[in-house]
This record gives sequence, C-alpha cells and structure tokens, in this order.
Amino acid sequence: MKPNVTSVETLYNSQVPTGEVVLDEIVRCLRTTRFIAVSDLAALMDVKEYELRMTLRMLTGLSPRELITRWRLLQARDLLRSKAFDSLKPRSARLTAVARRCGWRSYRVMLKVAQRSRFELEKEF
Repeated sequence: MKPNVTSVETLYNSQVPTGEVVLDEIVRCLRTTRFIAVSDLAALMDVKEYELRMTLRMLTGLSPRELITRWRLLQARDLLRSKAFDSLKPRSARLTAVARRCGWRSYRVMLKVAQRSRFELEKEF
C-alpha cells in the first residue's frame, strides 16, 4: 500500500525515524538538483541501487523513481499554487516555466506524467 503523500513537507516528515539518514540525504539531493537519476542518487549515498530501492520501498512504499517523480510533481503543484509564475502569459508559458523549474523539458511531459501517476495537477492552473 502506497502512502498518501500530499505535500513536499508531508513526504519529508511522515517517514519512519530509522530511515532518517537515508531520507535526509535524498531530500537534500532533490532540493539541490532538478535532474537526478536513481544511479546518481545511490552513488551520492554510497549504496548500491538495489539497497536504495529496498530501503525506500520499506520506508515509503515507493521506488526511488516513484519518489523522485512524486517530489517533482509536488514541487510543480506548490509552484502553481504559489502564483510565482502568474505574470507569465499565456498559460502555456507559465506551465513551461514551472515544468522546466521542476526538471521536465516541457509542460506537456509534466502533465502526461501527472496524469499517468494519477496526480491532480491540473486543478492548480
């Protein structure tokens, strides 16, 4: 069963304390870079990808890729809610700016990933 993660802070704060070091490192990496591969994340943490995958599954119920995607979607939703890009017109320019800020090459890719993940991003704009 996957956890109900509804915000970036919930994702960070709702974790099992025994995995605190692992999750702190992952959150630090996700906050400092837009593009990170699972292999890069494992290398930064000096663990094998398999170990990272198993640890994250145990702690969060998500794979590393799912966690990274969820983090990026939550960032996008938070940016859209903050109205930080409201000055950009038309809507596609605002969505493109948010998508690129969160690591996607276009807003269409971001929306497709959100739809595939059943993440309600479209209500925000």
